[in-house]
This record gives sequence, structure tokens and C-alpha cells, in this order.
Amino acid sequence: MSRTIDEHITRSLFDLSGRSAIVTGAASGLGEAIAGGLAVFGANVALADVNESGLEEVAAAIRNVGRQSVPITCDVRARDQVQALVDRTLDTFGQVDILVNAAGIARRAPAVELTDAEWDEVVAIDLTGAFLCAQIVGRAMIAQGQGGRIINIASIGAHVGVTSGNANYSAAKGGLVAMSKCLALEWAPHNILVNCISPTHFNTPLIQRNMQNPEVRAYYLSNIPLGRLGEPPEIVGPVVFLASDAASMVTGATLVVDGGHMAK
Repeated sequence: MSRTIDEHITRSLFDLSGRSAIVTGAASGLGEAIAGGLAVFGANVALADVNESGLEEVAAAIRNVGRQSVPITCDVRARDQVQALVDRTLDTFGQVDILVNAAGIARRAPAVELTDAEWDEVVAIDLTGAFLCAQIVGRAMIAQGQGGRIINIASIGAHVGVTSGNANYSAAKGGLVAMSKCLALEWAPHNILVNCISPTHFNTPLIQRNMQNPEVRAYYLSNIPLGRLGEPPEIVGPVVFLASDAASMVTGATLVVDGGHMAK
């Protein structure tokens, strides 16, 4: 008896042509790499950040690869700005299929010295901001009736203890992982898949200043069995996978991109 390969297994599993994405934190770092990667695989991309000049540069780069891109200044802590972000995306592209919550900051301080403002700012951007974006995009996806993908960029700090001074950051990222599981369950009937990616230390502006400290650099590298930081383009594959038809049965999961960090 002869066998055939399932017709659904095709080279186009990772093709994002015809889809529209929103990427927050898109002006630099992992957000910039993610936005560019989604565009290379076919998506049109709305870019959100508070860095207006950075957004314009990333948008120009995306247009150079033949995709549409719109830069939208947005503070994810502000509900009205997030609503305007989603409304403009819908007005421009007609739909929103993918949301990547990559906006995030860190404010390092020993726990005994951490101020209320430092705690509140990190939680507001890294966790509450991601929820606001997911909530408002989720409403749009449900109304569209075509499903969608929400990908939250968490951190290795959501799973293991990291260098001192990150209680606020780790708490926010841990909350992001838990929130993603809840949204995945709630929105599964609408075929809205919600997942997390938890990177280890990547070579982005967020940590480059810390890397100038030899002790901190040694600490970072000692926890990564591959012996190096991640580079921003290395986050693209995991994001494209979760955004694509290749991950049509994946929701409520956390994909750890850590060079072996959690295997120790």
C-alpha cells in the first residue's frame, strides 16, 4: 500500500503573505528584529514605540523589502494610545492577524532600595502594557472571526533567578507568562493562539550598558552554555514559527530561546 505526504505539509507553512502584524517596542532591539523578520516572511507591519525617529527608520527598512509599514507613536501604558494604534492598523491594513508584545524596560536596583516608581514603571510597561495591547487586539480579532496570533516576549527571568536588582522585571515577565496561559484558554474558542517567548540575555540596547561591567558580563555568559549572548536576528525564527501555520496547534506555551540557560 502506497503512502502520500499530507497535503497540508507544504513549503508555505511559514509564509505570512497577506497577514498584518502589530509589533510594540519596534524601534530598536528585539522588537526591531521581529518587525523586520515578519516583513521578510510576507507580513505588513504596524510599528509601535515611543521612539518616533527609530520607528521611521525601521518602517523605511521594511518598505525596502517590499512590504507595507506604518510607524505609530504609542505608549503602551495609555489605553487611548493603544486603541488608536489598533484603529490605525485596521484602517491601514483592513485587519490585524498578529500581535507581538515586545515593548519592555528594566530598572535595576537591589530589592531593599527599589522605589515605588521603579516598580510601577516596569510593571506598567512590561505587563500592563502587554495586557492592554492583547485586550484591544483580542477584541478586534474576535470581531474579525478569523482567529489570530498573540506572541508575548517574556524573559528567562520569568523562570529562573537572575542577577540581583531585577525583582520588578522578573515579576512582570513572570506575570506575562501566566497571563498568556489564561488568554490562551479564554480565546481558544476564537482560534486566537497566545504564546510566550522567553529569551536569555540578548545583545540589545537594554543590556549593552550592563555588559560594560566585567563582572556582570561574566555573570551573563556563565549562565549561557553556548557561551555568548543571543543576537537579535536569532529571535526571528521562533517568532515567525509561532505567527505562522506551522504553529497552528500551539497555544498557551512558552518557547525558551536561551542557549541552554534553563538546562543548567
